[in-house]
Amino acid sequence: MTGDGPVRIGVIGLGTIGRIHALRIDELGGELVGADLDEGARASFADDFDAPTHSDHRALLEAGVDAVIVGVPNRFHEEIAVDALDAGVDVLLEKPLAHSVESAERIAATAREADGFCTVGFTMRFSSLTGRAVDLREEGAFGALSHVSVDYLRRGGVPGDGRGWFVDEDLAGGGVLMDLGVHVVDLALYLLDYPTVVEVSGTIRSEFGDYDVDDSATALLRCADGQTVSVETSWHGTAAPSRTCVVRGTEAGAAFEVNGSEFDFVSADAGADIETVTVETNDMHLAEDRAFLEAVAGTREPPEGSVEEALVVQRVVDAIYESSASGRAVRLGSRTRTVGERAYESSERVERTR
Repeated sequence: MTGDGPVRIGVIGLGTIGRIHALRIDELGGELVGADLDEGARASFADDFDAPTHSDHRALLEAGVDAVIVGVPNRFHEEIAVDALDAGVDVLLEKPLAHSVESAERIAATAREADGFCTVGFTMRFSSLTGRAVDLREEGAFGALSHVSVDYLRRGGVPGDGRGWFVDEDLAGGGVLMDLGVHVVDLALYLLDYPTVVEVSGTIRSEFGDYDVDDSATALLRCADGQTVSVETSWHGTAAPSRTCVVRGTEAGAAFEVNGSEFDFVSADAGADIETVTVETNDMHLAEDRAFLEAVAGTREPPEGSVEEALVVQRVVDAIYESSASGRAVRLGSRTRTVGERAYESSERVERTR
C-alpha cells in the first residue's frame, strides 16, 4: 500500500458509474471518500459506504487522497483531472478522455508532466476474453494481424431514456460515439497494439429519439501499415444486442463476445476445425479497479500510454463526426485545430448531418 493503511480513493461523481467503482473499491479493501454537487447523492454514498463526502472535488483533494476516480459529465473531465494531477494524485478518468479534442489534449499535456499517473476507463480491455486474444497475439498465433472488427449494439439502451447529460451535446460532446463508440475504437486498436491511424470514414445517425446527438454510428479506419478496423455502435436499433469482436490474421483469427464465455479460434487452414473454448467470464469493472488500486499502491506498474491512446481515440471519434458531416474520408494528418471548432486545411467546416 501507499503507507501503513489502505489506499484512499476519492470517487468524484456519485452517480451510476461512480457507485459501480465504489462498490468494487470497497470490495478490494480501498478506503473511500466521495464528492458530488448533489446533497442527496452525498448522503446516500455516506450511508452506504460509511465514507466522508465533500460538495466539490477541490475539498476532496484538500482532505487528502491517494487517487481519484472521475465519473462526471465529459465536459468537466478536464478541470477535475488537471486539478488532481496537479495535486500529485493518481487518476482513473472515465471514458472518454474529454468532450472535445482540445480538452483531451490539455489533459494529456498535464498527465505527461504530472507526478501521478492517469488512466482512462476502457473496461472492454479487462474482459477475460480480450485477455485471451492479447495472449494469442503475443504468442504469434495470429501471424500478422490485418483486421479487427468490434461492435457494441444495444436495443432500447439510450441512457436516461433519452434525457439527461448523455444526450446533451454541450456536456457529452456527442452521442453514442462518445458513450459506447470510444469503447469499440479503443478495443480494436488495443488488439492491434495501437498502430497509427491515417484515415477515417464514417457515418452517424440519429433515428430513434427526440434528441440532437447520434444514436448509431459505423466507421472504417485505415492504418499506416495497411491494417484496418471496422466499428459499429448503437444505443437503439433493429439489431440484436451485441458486443462482438472479430480478429483476423495471416495464420489465424478469433471471434468472441466481449462479455461472453466462448472464444472461437479459426485457423487459416480451411480444413481445420474451429476451436471453441470456454473462458470464465469476469467482472470487467472489478478487474479494472483492481489494476488501478494495485498501481496506486505500488504493487504493479502503472499503465503505460493509456492517456495517449485515449487521445488517439478522441481524435478518431472526432474524425468520424467530420467524415459523416462532409461525406468523405478524413486524413488525420491533414487536420489543423483551433479551440472551439474543427477545421481542415483542405475544406471548410460542414454542419453535421444527423
